[in-house]
Amino acid sequence: MTTKMDVDELTETTVENFIGFMKFVAKNDLWADAQASLSAAGVDTIRVSSLPIRVFRKFIDDELIANKRLNDAGHKHALVISECGCGMGNPGPGHGPVSPSGGGDGGADAGTLPQ
Repeated sequence: MTTKMDVDELTETTVENFIGFMKFVAKNDLWADAQASLSAAGVDTIRVSSLPIRVFRKFIDDELIANKRLNDAGHKHALVISECGCGMGNPGPGHGPVSPSGGGDGGADAGTLPQ
């Protein structure tokens, strides 16, 4: 049985362990199964410190976007991450970046992704 403490307790892992876990999920194409398991347990969000996200966004801006290291689709996705930090994907033509809190339009002043 899951207790409130189990749900709210945070833990830490090394970057290497996290990457290894994500590689395992990717290598075995377990994304849908992982999401289904989490959803069944009532888990619809994952807590992440803002520091790793800021560091990775800087890497995306400085290394991937600036040095054109990605294909067109990857570049567009990187621009979304750079704009909002969410990384959920290209919201489609005519929309600004997807807001981290949801929605597909970043507002009138959010701009649009290059087509």
